[in-house]
Amino acid sequence: MNDRTVIAAGAAALVLAPVVAGVLAGLKVSNATLAIAAGAVAAAGVTRGVRHLRRERKDLEWRLRGLNIIMRSQVPSEEQEELRRQTLLCTSTWNDVNYLHQVTRLAVLDQAADNTASIVLALLGLAAGTAASVWSVWI
Repeated sequence: MNDRTVIAAGAAALVLAPVVAGVLAGLKVSNATLAIAAGAVAAAGVTRGVRHLRRERKDLEWRLRGLNIIMRSQVPSEEQEELRRQTLLCTSTWNDVNYLHQVTRLAVLDQAADNTASIVLALLGLAAGTAASVWSVWI
């Protein structure tokens, strides 16, 4: 099962759950369920994004370290080229410095990973908004 299938099934369940709850228990429960589902989906998306960012950053950092070790080794240049190709494909064009794109991407990922306080604040705001939405159903 791929990610898109899981996301589609989860979204379908989150859309159907409030409808079923509304039919069975009344309108207030349906609205509250929908507000909770919206908050949960948004929180899951942010959490998944952070996990993906950290995983990609760690992988790219590991591969660039491997390239550095390969280039400093005493291995003949033909073998070095093959080892570099296996470690990380070069996406630069003929006039770019090798692996410039990957080094720049790692710098961007580092900056994003250093700003986790903003992500935590976004999640707190999301939780507060969801709680306010659920609370407003009964006011």
